Amino acid sequence: MSILPPRRPLLQLTFLLPSCTLPIHCTPHRHESSARRTTKRLRPKQDKAAVPSHHETRDHIVFNPPSSAPSPYHTPLIFLPPNDPRRRLLAQAHAHANPYQDPERRLPPPVRKPYEKTYNLDQAQIAEMQRLRAEDPFKWTRTKLAEKFGCSEFFVGMAAQATKERMDWSKQLLENTKARWGRRRSNAREDRTKRREIWARDE
Repeated sequence: MSILPPRRPLLQLTFLLPSCTLPIHCTPHRHESSARRTTKRLRPKQDKAAVPSHHETRDHIVFNPPSSAPSPYHTPLIFLPPNDPRRRLLAQAHAHANPYQDPERRLPPPVRKPYEKTYNLDQAQIAEMQRLRAEDPFKWTRTKLAEKFGCSEFFVGMAAQATKERMDWSKQLLENTKARWGRRRSNAREDRTKRREIWARDE
């Protein structure tokens, strides 16, 4: 049995050598390893001019537009000097903003057919509406009463309110519907309610 010599030198067959004999190249690197650090570095800082000072005793207007090219169409007149040429450009823009101000120019067609409000119900008809609503509120709904007397559902709601039984049934139906909502829809409705409360407080 003959032993054949290897075709390549043994030093080139590195997978046969022990790991301690291989050269080790260590280059230190530092990265943003956490998303929190990256988010913190990319978060823009709020300008101090946009925050009202605690020493101010009166309310005032703060005009702090985003960093972009200046435009006379975005700058209110109160912030422009009297002799500023941008006032002329802004006046020309307002003059051409609405081309239908010219009385000789025809307006586009209306979205729906124009109509006039009718006040054709007297006290007897309103009393009849209230009687039907009180007798069977589940049958005589706002829609049916509006069709019968030829008025709007809003007027029916003002003239003939639903009974306590009907309102309790509607509240129970709404609660049963809310019980089937998921977490996402419940949070969305809760946020909508909070936004309306903030709007009511003008915040």
